[in-house]
Amino acid sequence: MKTFYSLVLLSLFTFLSFSQTIALTSFATGLNSPVEIVNTGSTGDTRLFVVEQAGLIKILNSDGSINPTPFLDISSFVGSGGERGLLGLAFAPDYVTSWTVLCELYRQHKH
Repeated sequence: MKTFYSLVLLSLFTFLSFSQTIALTSFATGLNSPVEIVNTGSTGDTRLFVVEQAGLIKILNSDGSINPTPFLDISSFVGSGGERGLLGLAFAPDYVTSWTVLCELYRQHKH
């Protein structure tokens, strides 16, 4: 009897469930191993900052173009691959005046 009720509930759930279609659209190209996308949180700032695992932070404009000069390049300091590399970015709430940026990275120490 439990099996019967389970089948009835499963059939009812399947009948009442709705499917959704999701489509992906390419917005920008030229990024290598992006791990995070953030915004400064400042009013009117539409730029997106893309963190690449190899140690680059690139600026992605609202039209999909990428600035030729990176916002930050610490690729010579950061080893990347696997779980190593530049992994995160946060802007201070007062970034507009303080220009404070926090970066999270994992760097394997050489012995």
